[in-house]
Amino acid sequence: MLRSVFFGMMVLFCSVSRAFSFGLTADQMYRNLLTSEKGTSKTASLSSEPLLSFKKADSKPEAIWQERKVLFEKKIQKPSDFETEYSWDEIVVAVKKGNISPFDLAEIRRLSEHENAEAIELLAWMYATGTGLKQNLQKSYAYYLQAAHMGVPSAYDNVRAVYRAMSPAQRASLPVF
Repeated sequence: MLRSVFFGMMVLFCSVSRAFSFGLTADQMYRNLLTSEKGTSKTASLSSEPLLSFKKADSKPEAIWQERKVLFEKKIQKPSDFETEYSWDEIVVAVKKGNISPFDLAEIRRLSEHENAEAIELLAWMYATGTGLKQNLQKSYAYYLQAAHMGVPSAYDNVRAVYRAMSPAQRASLPVF
């Protein structure tokens, strides 16, 4: 049934001599359909042409793309703010004063992801006090606990202090170890 519907549609939409969309005659397309449905058949050996043949598209050489990349990078100039390195001491002073820039916060997060104990403890303090971030005692507890596991002496006391400051609902939402 499917074969007869397909063959009928091919005859209606394509000229009898060529199916323009694929470059095959309707008979070749029908044989290819039979071949793909049955796997291998006797009709497949009659046609030596492939099912579909595509012309390989010409691509531009890699050197042209490299030249364009160099030109693009020359057009883009980095602002001087991004070229300066952040001093950890300057970041700590800015946090203590409450003048935290998004770049300072990004640097603190980056260092904490690289398991810098001081950055993790500072991030925990920021979450505990709400300095530069929205106050979140659960995150503060988790960061202080991570700092305590890394050997920061003051983190043990701060874990206990943050736990005591939490409400019973906040304590219940802490992960169980």
